[in-house]
Amino acid sequence: MIPAIPQPDPLALPAPAWLLWALLLLTFFLHVIPMNLVLGGSIIGAIARVRGRRADRAHEAHLAHVIVKAMPVLISATVTLGVAALLFLQVLYGRVFFASAVVIGWWWLSVIGLLIVTYYAAYLMAMRETSLGASGLFLAWLIAAVVGVISLVYSNNMTLMLKPADLVARYAANGAGTQLNLLDRSLLPRHLHMVLGAIAVSGLAISVLGVLRRRRDPAFGQWALRYGAFICTAATVVNIFAGLWWLAALPRDVLLRFMGGDMRAMGELLAGILLTLTGAGHTVLAVTAKRPGVMVGISAGTLLAGILMMLLTRDAIRRFSLDLAGYQPVNWVAPQWGPIAIFVALLLVAVGTVIWMTRALAAARPGGNVS
Repeated sequence: MIPAIPQPDPLALPAPAWLLWALLLLTFFLHVIPMNLVLGGSIIGAIARVRGRRADRAHEAHLAHVIVKAMPVLISATVTLGVAALLFLQVLYGRVFFASAVVIGWWWLSVIGLLIVTYYAAYLMAMRETSLGASGLFLAWLIAAVVGVISLVYSNNMTLMLKPADLVARYAANGAGTQLNLLDRSLLPRHLHMVLGAIAVSGLAISVLGVLRRRRDPAFGQWALRYGAFICTAATVVNIFAGLWWLAALPRDVLLRFMGGDMRAMGELLAGILLTLTGAGHTVLAVTAKRPGVMVGISAGTLLAGILMMLLTRDAIRRFSLDLAGYQPVNWVAPQWGPIAIFVALLLVAVGTVIWMTRALAAARPGGNVS
């Protein structure tokens, strides 16, 4: 009989498991921020481009323009920071991750082609926005749709890897690599939770943009502050229900861990909910505050902390599910501190480069080039 979970690799872990887990969490947190802006921003930007065609909605047309200019940088940051997180995931959970990737093989490989399409469309929009005409609207929706498909493929793999017992049966039934995990009860609420979270983070980013632009363009700055606050708050409130739906869709034994079976996991879940609601609430307060920048800053800090708590909750779901399935991580270590140190140095350089690119983009004049 073929075992449901492959045997551990004979190679030892290159660093202690706790350090690899911490680096996985750190790199995934850094990846999630631009990823949310790409996913949520592409949706908001496409809608703003449709609504901005009316003469009385110039602010939305300008917002669509700002998103177009930012999208190539955000996509680059998402991919760059996502590679590191994926590598640490493979080191810790490779036996189930690669098995599920084989089951959905062609869909998983298609992500490369879909990313290339997204890159070309984003750069074409950024470089030739004014000359594209009606094609610009098509490209805006194409970017949003392709990014949504990529996120759905990832959700399929990340949920399927949590059910090792199903992988052997699935591969025996169809080894062509064309399957998806669409019938999983937790897939839809998990994916919806991610999309709504991305829209909320993007709404906060629009409020931050409004604060930064208030002196240069008071009318657009105030409008962006209010518009972003509305999007952030509405998406966050709806997302609470999507998150509860996701919890209810989890296997019973996993759900019970969050209902008092594991106090740490329950605390992280509650903290994530309270922090995200607090962050969204402060964006609303910023609209009428005398110092909106302070309120938006508090909102950004609490929302980022809430995202971190949600990532810990997501990690707990993965650990609980695999524990119940009988997954045992590799328990022998042969530290390779040289490559780890090089990675940390290069990660700092990459993050610094992304920050510089973002600041240069924010400092560019509307409609002008980044210099």
